[in-house]
Amino acid sequence: MAEETDVNLEELDNELEKENKVEKRIKDLSEKVKLTSEERDELKTLSEEKDTTISNLEKERDFLNSFGDQLAKYPAASEFKDVIKDKVLKGYSVEDATVATLNAEGRLSTEAKPGQEPPANPAGGAAAITPPPVEGNKKLEDMTTEEKRAKLLEAEERGDLTIS
Repeated sequence: MAEETDVNLEELDNELEKENKVEKRIKDLSEKVKLTSEERDELKTLSEEKDTTISNLEKERDFLNSFGDQLAKYPAASEFKDVIKDKVLKGYSVEDATVATLNAEGRLSTEAKPGQEPPANPAGGAAAITPPPVEGNKKLEDMTTEEKRAKLLEAEERGDLTIS
């Protein structure tokens, strides 16, 4: 009977060792899974940070390339370069950011620059200068029958037109 007890004890020890090995293997695998997921999350975060940085650098490059053009249109923009740049980095176009900033600061001028002609008044009216129509440049559709006949006679006298 002592032998049976020794055999039973040995079997129990072997089973316990197997269970301990299995538990240890499970712990090791769960640690590996946790480590792998942490690495994946870290890579994802780093990738997002890289993309954000690249996007900001591209916006800044575009701003620097286009800001000179805006300075030609709006000389006062040089005083507000940093404010305009912040708006461009937030998503505004360079021109929109420039106009919005200058307008908010009360520095947006619509005065004509020296050497520029004021725009023509397309509406007409009493203030508009309307030159009289030149009869020599009328289109055929705009001429009366008498004017068409007179043009034909002039062309015949010049020799441009002959009657056969």
